Amino acid sequence: MLTEIIQRLRVIADPFAERVAGAATVEAALTQTLTEFPAAFVVPLDDKAEPNRADENLLQVLHQRIGVLAVLDASVDPRGQAAAEAALTVVRRALWYALLAWAPDACSEPMAYLGARIVRLDQARLWVLFEFDAPLLLSESRAAEEDLPPFTLFAPEYVLPTSSLPPPADDLPLPPITSPVPPFGPGHV
Repeated sequence: MLTEIIQRLRVIADPFAERVAGAATVEAALTQTLTEFPAAFVVPLDDKAEPNRADENLLQVLHQRIGVLAVLDASVDPRGQAAAEAALTVVRRALWYALLAWAPDACSEPMAYLGARIVRLDQARLWVLFEFDAPLLLSESRAAEEDLPPFTLFAPEYVLPTSSLPPPADDLPLPPITSPVPPFGPGHV
């Protein structure tokens, strides 16, 4: 999915041109040396699943949080005001245009915008992290699409109904009765 987002941003997000890459973490992207701006790094942030909605199988939404770390030139303004304004107007609009209401192949619903925050400002660069939700519906049909075993919860009452079990015998031997084990530690008798 990250590669697909990178390719889309390279084609559609004008401010970045071809200056879009991937990184495993935000910290890894922050260590990169850049010479042309603006640039962007697509990074996985985390994923969280909603509770299962089904009783006997799996119907669950996985929210995959993806970050686009935009790097803007702040060398002209060491306070970063001009770069921040560009990030919150031109860059944000370009990211919205490229990603909102679009569903990568690894998603079952279109991506949604979650927000942005400034990560770092140094003497030459402003780093702004834009966050998006890439939802994926986990279900039996998704398992079939991914060529996985069915996502079915184990329900023993459906596998072996209790009505088919033989009645318990009256002469079954019972385990021997033993005295309870005394508690251990100071103050216990």
